[in-house]
Amino acid sequence: MRALLPLCLVVCFIVSAPAHAECGYPDSDRGQAPDWLCGKGDFEGAGFLAVGDKSRMPSISLQNRLAGKTAMTAVVSKIYAHAAAELQAELPESLQLSVTNRVDWAQVARFKGISVLEKAVSPQRHLYVLAGVEAELQAGMVYTARREILASNKAQIIASLGKDVWRKLNMPMDKPMTDAQH
Repeated sequence: MRALLPLCLVVCFIVSAPAHAECGYPDSDRGQAPDWLCGKGDFEGAGFLAVGDKSRMPSISLQNRLAGKTAMTAVVSKIYAHAAAELQAELPESLQLSVTNRVDWAQVARFKGISVLEKAVSPQRHLYVLAGVEAELQAGMVYTARREILASNKAQIIASLGKDVWRKLNMPMDKPMTDAQH
């Protein structure tokens, strides 16, 4: 029995080693990926974080633009989901908001202030981009998404709950976007 103890310790160490290993790039077994790519921790002072990526392309500039566009589109999707969840909490369960899952580049353009926070290139030259919204701009962006969701569900809300409830839901929040943020 005592002879098996060192063997058990070695097996336990081997099995647990990958769990404690540093995060690698998804497309390569070489290199150390940044914490934000591994899903560890938050990025200081930013929210609605999303990662976009693009494999090697003939033009580095094009690779940067496409990876950034993917990340920014994912950020806007997260903002819409957050605003829809907030609105849904204010409505009765019998009324379900319809929110589109498709976010196009025209919608992303309405959300000024989404920024690329970090970039990382894997050993295989795959580009990863982290985008998000700085803390002071988050409330304004949620407000914009909330207004768009309410506008697209106006007829349904008025038919179910009345015009007064729709007006109350559509009232400005504490921190609406300024003209500079539009």
